[in-house]
Amino acid sequence: MDYLEVRFYNDVSLNEALIAWLGESDFQMFEEHEDGISAFIPEQDYKEEKVAELIRHIPGNENIRFEKSFIKDRNWNKEWESNFEPVTISDILYVRAPFHKAAKNGLREIVIEPKMSFGTGHHATTALMIELMAEPDFKGKSVLDMGCGSGVLAIFAKQLEADDVLAVDIDDWSIENTRENCLRNQAPSIRIQKGDVNVLGKEHFDFILANINRNVLLNDLNVYCSVLKSGGSLLISGFLTEDIDLLVEKASTFGLKKETEKRKEAWAALRFIK
Repeated sequence: MDYLEVRFYNDVSLNEALIAWLGESDFQMFEEHEDGISAFIPEQDYKEEKVAELIRHIPGNENIRFEKSFIKDRNWNKEWESNFEPVTISDILYVRAPFHKAAKNGLREIVIEPKMSFGTGHHATTALMIELMAEPDFKGKSVLDMGCGSGVLAIFAKQLEADDVLAVDIDDWSIENTRENCLRNQAPSIRIQKGDVNVLGKEHFDFILANINRNVLLNDLNVYCSVLKSGGSLLISGFLTEDIDLLVEKASTFGLKKETEKRKEAWAALRFIK
């Protein structure tokens, strides 16, 4: 497959925001530089106007410029592996690849094969979701993980003794990666389905996890609420701290009350109760 490299020149403080926003599009690999990032995308999926629109949502975007160039195909798994380091999240969870040493001192761990799916624990939003999940009791509960990426949140829910877990994503690569990682982490009972909120039926959940982005969250909050049990919890991240008030206000219109708020760098996560 032929790829384009889109080279972004920006303040490095914007790297995480760029990667998070671009990761919700069709970009599949990122490299950080001292003056910005490189993002890689299949040539047929590149739309310059879409990239420009994404950038407009990022604070400080007036200082971002980008250029594209054609590159030959690369071994993307090898590229990711060379940049993947294990991460410990608040002494709650250790996330590593199969080629890293196991966790020490009995720390709970998840082994993630480093591929193109979002959700290795390195990004602030994933870490925030893990921290939120560590607080309530998941034992015997039903869980929906929307936008499951690598499957790390669904797997963690199962480790927290959730009874039934459904992982959903629109991306083929994420579905494949989640399936592999569930087997790798002895969680074969996690159900995996391709799609968006339109695949959700009459099933209701005690917990809904959604680490996506602000626009998707705002659009889908009504559906999340409709499939969340009374007294259930909605945990969301993938948005900037400046979007907290907007999301809280929107959620309140569907009977969701903010229970917990967490912040890390410029990112935020919220837990709502229905």
